[in-house]
Amino acid sequence: MRKIWFYIAEMIILLGCEEATNWELETQETDLLVVEAQVTNELKSHLVKLYRTVTDLNAPPEPVSGATVIVGTEGNTALFAEFPVGSGMYYSDTVQAVVGKAYQLYINVKGKAYRAVTQMVPVTPLKPLSYHLVDGENRLYEINFQDSDKPSKKEYWISWGHLPEFRELPRTETLARTYHYTLETIDVNQLFKPDKDNIRFPAGSVVLRKKYSMSEDQQAFYRTFLSETQWRGSPFDIQKGNVITNLSDGAIGYFSVSTVISDTTVIVP
Repeated sequence: MRKIWFYIAEMIILLGCEEATNWELETQETDLLVVEAQVTNELKSHLVKLYRTVTDLNAPPEPVSGATVIVGTEGNTALFAEFPVGSGMYYSDTVQAVVGKAYQLYINVKGKAYRAVTQMVPVTPLKPLSYHLVDGENRLYEINFQDSDKPSKKEYWISWGHLPEFRELPRTETLARTYHYTLETIDVNQLFKPDKDNIRFPAGSVVLRKKYSMSEDQQAFYRTFLSETQWRGSPFDIQKGNVITNLSDGAIGYFSVSTVISDTTVIVP
């Protein structure tokens, strides 16, 4: 009994000695332009986001306003206009990309030009959605994520706010989104990547899937991007480095042109 009380007293002393520590991070000021640009075969208005890098943890990105943004292919061009002004978000009119053509992104910020070139490749069909019951009492399900036969990115939107028992809950508690990537390369840190929480959802939920084709260059971008994000934390982490980009000097991010297909599934017992 004395040993137990001694241990408790020791823990109280240790906990009482804790002090807050402010870590001084080594940062480097840069003037890099961050670009998020994706054009697809969907007939819609497409979006290009422009902002600057930040040095403070969790600091909001600084939008880049007043830029000229153009996407062109074989004599056809689409001009992207900023909306709202000051947001760094640039939208096109309703346009649609075509498989097999090369597309160029042109950005001009205060007289400095940035460029990127890529090509759209076709996408393979979606396999039927597979899911399984994980909680019989509450009728909760999880998705069985399946690899594609070609490199691709799959986006999943899962919604159950329309069900009577969940209608009073806020949207943030009845809507989830997740991604699944299929790459041809095999990386050790991919095989031993840290586990992440699976999304559980009730019977009657609606799952919207979108599958994006992926060129060889885009696959290389996602491999380095995932190595710095979702795959980091395993015993086989690679040395940190910059994510591959297809943008010219002074800019980071990626300009992608993808074929997209989608389907909708209602989860039934």
